[in-house]
Amino acid sequence: MSALAVAHPHAAYPRPVLLRPVPPLPAEEGAPVTVTISISGGADGRERILAALRELVDAAGPAAAVELEPVAPAPREDGGIQLDPRARTAFRDGRLLELSRLEYDLLLFLSRHPRQVFSRSQLLTHVWGHRHTTNRTVDVHVSRLRTKLDDPELITTVYGLGYRLADDAPVTVVDR
Repeated sequence: MSALAVAHPHAAYPRPVLLRPVPPLPAEEGAPVTVTISISGGADGRERILAALRELVDAAGPAAAVELEPVAPAPREDGGIQLDPRARTAFRDGRLLELSRLEYDLLLFLSRHPRQVFSRSQLLTHVWGHRHTTNRTVDVHVSRLRTKLDDPELITTVYGLGYRLADDAPVTVVDR
């Protein structure tokens, strides 16, 4: 995993005590400083380091930000999809799938309820959180999701009822 922190070099925040000196930064006014940190090890260490980075960025003020690059899991031999709900990422064959929030939520919901058929109204309630839109909204999102997954058979239409995840869908939800 890599974490990217961007901060203004002249921001007023308490300087940490460093074990070795850091070379002087360029004196260009307004030039951001980019720091990339690679983190390996278990999830506990990763969470502590990310919490410390967030505290540092908070101390740096609104001009600073932390961006996380998702960690690509090892590609599966069956070309399956791996969902990580904590990071809200979806990977297929080691590449990140660019899913919208609702597309991701829809795929995650269906993945957590295999072999269950859900009507459009049920999906609107469980995934969208309301039923104030038309049922066609579900159809549009399912169509876009099938296109992005490059697998029209992954989400099965049960005519007259709704949608479900295919029985042989190679989708894994990684809950840590």
